[in-house]
Amino acid sequence: MEQYCEQSGGQVQGRQPFWNTNGDQAQWLALAGSATMCRFQADDEAKSRIYVDLTTLSSTEPTLAGLAYLSKVPMPSSTGGGNPATAYCSTELNASSSFGGGAAGGGWVNTTDPDDVVVSLCVFPDGSFVDEWGLAYHSAGDVRGKDLAAVMKYQPSGALPPVFPTGQVQPSR
Repeated sequence: MEQYCEQSGGQVQGRQPFWNTNGDQAQWLALAGSATMCRFQADDEAKSRIYVDLTTLSSTEPTLAGLAYLSKVPMPSSTGGGNPATAYCSTELNASSSFGGGAAGGGWVNTTDPDDVVVSLCVFPDGSFVDEWGLAYHSAGDVRGKDLAAVMKYQPSGALPPVFPTGQVQPSR
């Protein structure tokens, strides 16, 4: 899976969960566990990025994260002061922000990442994940990092399974 990430133009990256990442870094609480993901960065002015779990990227079978990405479920207009990508993940995709809402926050940390020390993931019940902002932007047709539809091994031959009923297959190859 790691080799497939690199062959697809990504970078394998390990991250550790931390709590309180909205606070002073000296007060962050390291949590048990880790996650390995593939990081794709575009060669654009913004150096846009997207992070995805290795299984979603390399499996010929669908994952919920992959289906959510392919479905491009529309993101509603943001209301209120919360993180719209987190709200989109939980409300529209019935998934979970990896640390839920709350002022203290939390996320997946890699202190050597030059652009995103902390990443928030949209985690689905099957354990698959994509970063929240990557999904949110993609719902409006904006690709961050790389279009995962072009590199995921899962390529539906017809209509997507009706997990996200508003979705449509987007040709990728």
